[in-house]
Amino acid sequence: GGQHYDDLPPGAPLVRTENRWVPIKDTSAMVVLEKQVKGILNKMTKEKFGRLSDQMCDIPILSYEMLTMMIHNVYEKAIFEPTFGDMYADLCLKLSQTAKRSSFVQIIESDEEPSAEDGEGGGGSSNYTTYRWSNDVNTGDAEIVGPFDSAEECVDAALANEEDCPDPVKREDMELTLHSLKIRDGTFIKIMQPKEDPDKYYTVFFPVAKAKEVGQQMSSVFLSERECTTDATKQNSFKRSLLNKCEDEFNKQDIYKDWQKEKKEYDQTKKTLTEGQRLEKEEELEFRRMKIKKQMLGNIRFIGELYKKDMLREKIMRYCIHSLLKLEEDQKSGRLVDSRDEEMDEEDHEALCNLFITIGKTIDHQKARHYMDVYFGKMAKLSVDKKLSSRYRFMYKDLIELRQNRWKS
Repeated sequence: GGQHYDDLPPGAPLVRTENRWVPIKDTSAMVVLEKQVKGILNKMTKEKFGRLSDQMCDIPILSYEMLTMMIHNVYEKAIFEPTFGDMYADLCLKLSQTAKRSSFVQIIESDEEPSAEDGEGGGGSSNYTTYRWSNDVNTGDAEIVGPFDSAEECVDAALANEEDCPDPVKREDMELTLHSLKIRDGTFIKIMQPKEDPDKYYTVFFPVAKAKEVGQQMSSVFLSERECTTDATKQNSFKRSLLNKCEDEFNKQDIYKDWQKEKKEYDQTKKTLTEGQRLEKEEELEFRRMKIKKQMLGNIRFIGELYKKDMLREKIMRYCIHSLLKLEEDQKSGRLVDSRDEEMDEEDHEALCNLFITIGKTIDHQKARHYMDVYFGKMAKLSVDKKLSSRYRFMYKDLIELRQNRWKS
């Protein structure tokens, strides 16, 4: 069924609609946290790793958005400081263990029709109990409705006519804990209790149809709680978020393809330019090329470190190797063949050799034999290719020898 949710935009303070009050998401906590995460990462060194990684793991992960922000910041740092890749991979490993214990995913009990179409809730209410999940429920709303004496009274107030429902009050600095989440008659109802006065109840509610506008993420409708919980766990895991970030970085290869196109166009028109213009354009093109390549290769190197620590599957590793060696699967035979329209760049040779020094021992196993033979077959050819500088030829020769020695240098 693919992803069951949209990334919803964060909101600001409260707005009133023309007909009825709706709450809006508070994003101030996120801003403070990102500053804290960046601060820790900027001080991070191998010597201070223990203390600083503990500080990072002590930050409470309150939503998927927060988890993603942390991964994004660690990842960016790793790409631009490739020599510390193994340290940042250790940090990811440590964070993933902390994230396992964070329960920011909440199950919402609903009375919506299980929809005929997978994905969109049926909207109308029914006699069924159905379920949704959300990964960013918080209790920091600026305005709340209450107090009430029971959770049932909260539901009644949420479903009452506007004139029968009390006006919202400012939460000020009252600390609330989550009691439950429900969807009744197309209304999302969040019920909370004050920490200091647990006999009282407050609520925040809005039409499910306005979830996106309010900034409240929720999944589609599930028939059973078990199915809902399984999906929630899968969609919100640390590894899933990490993989999304890897793929985003990988898709930046399109930027490089655009660069290649621009370079081709320039090569065709450079005769019309003066020498000064040519020099300027070539410098600018080369500067951009190096920047894009540095990011692409930094990404692949970090993916290797993450794979070695069992944070990523072998499949994404192959994807990296194929992109460096310029291999693609032949549509008819399914065999790996050289890409017709892509040549290896200078930097690719070094990146490939470094990658295999990092992951060779892990990825070179019996089941992967077929792949490894193709990779090293191509490298054997490259090691005697006179078009390559001797530096790269010797790197390949050393790598082939390292493999023959079962990866012991």
